[in-house]
Amino acid sequence: MTYSIAAATVMDAGRLARLNNHGVHQRHHARRPDVFKAAREDELTRWFEATLARAEASAWIASRGGDDLGYVLSFEQSRPESPFTSTRRWCQIDQVAVLPAARGRGVARALIEAAIERARGRGIERVELTVWSFNADARAAFERLGFRAQLLRMERAIESP
Repeated sequence: MTYSIAAATVMDAGRLARLNNHGVHQRHHARRPDVFKAAREDELTRWFEATLARAEASAWIASRGGDDLGYVLSFEQSRPESPFTSTRRWCQIDQVAVLPAARGRGVARALIEAAIERARGRGIERVELTVWSFNADARAAFERLGFRAQLLRMERAIESP
């Protein structure tokens, strides 16, 4: 499959909203409706507009023949030194979404590489991302791309008495 990867701008917010809703958000909502609400495209579009206006945000869209296939959204992050941690600077891949029909064709890999290249060009040496434990396909894909578990976040529901 041949496709192109292009940097997204605020003007692409609607495209990102559609890709988000159909590429990943519906799945998250179906699996964890206690966390993820049903998304409205107009709300997503406004969120992407505001997000892409931030200097630390970057996004790329994969497309083929005028059809969007997926996107990646990343943020440049930093944390000052504290008594507990050293100064840190990293690229946080916040969202990766590829439409089901385009999965398994290297689209996510190319999108993530675009985020990594931007980070590398800005002198960043670490890229991090999170993945929900229920999303075994995404975990496996990220591991194939060289990502390794860094921490495990756990939860426990509190039952009413």
